[in-house]
Parts: sequence; structure tokens; C-alpha cells
Amino acid sequence: STKSRVEFEKHCVRAGGMSLAPPAPTLPRFCTIGSFVEHISSVDADIDERIWNPEVMAYESGNLAAVWAPFRAKVNGVVDHVGVELFVLHKLNGEWKVTGLADSSRRPTEEERLTLG
Repeated sequence: STKSRVEFEKHCVRAGGMSLAPPAPTLPRFCTIGSFVEHISSVDADIDERIWNPEVMAYESGNLAAVWAPFRAKVNGVVDHVGVELFVLHKLNGEWKVTGLADSSRRPTEEERLTLG
């Protein structure tokens, strides 16, 4: 929610890829993590996105992991969209970094607006 370029870069690789499927009728978008960071850091709205119940899979003897988790996104204090996110991580220089991200989302039901708020 801070939209800090520095915080993003602590956890992500700018050259990593993103595939974002927002609620219809908006078409899917494809970009680098770096271009997404530049865009989102300039957005004037208050954005609060949360995940829960992450499913983590890691290749124990390697440097690859994936996280699948449901999420909700609030824009200016209102639940705007809900869905799932998939993070791809690689261990680089001993630290896990997000190298890819995909999501798929939809508009929330009225119940979700209340319970996920």
C-alpha cells in the first residue's frame, strides 16, 4: 500500500514478467514488474491489496518456488476486485525474489465487499 519503488525492489526483479487479468470488460495486460512498479507508484488512489491462505510449493534442492493465493484489492477503502494471484520466485544470491506474477480477478459480490473489507 506504500507504492514504494524501494520496497518493491527489495522483493521483486524489475525484469520479471506480469500477466494481469482484471475484471471484465478490461482486457488482460502483460508487462514487466518494473513497468508495473512505475505505473502503480504514480497512481493517486489509496490501494490496499491482501492475500490469505497461500499455497507454497518449493523445489527443495533448487532455487524455484511458487505461491498461489486468493486476494482482495481495496481502492480508496472499498473492495474493488477479488481473485487469485500466482507468484513465481527464484532464490538469487541467497534471497527469494519474485520473478513473475499472474493474477485473475473479478468484481466482488456484496457479501465479499462486507466480509473482505
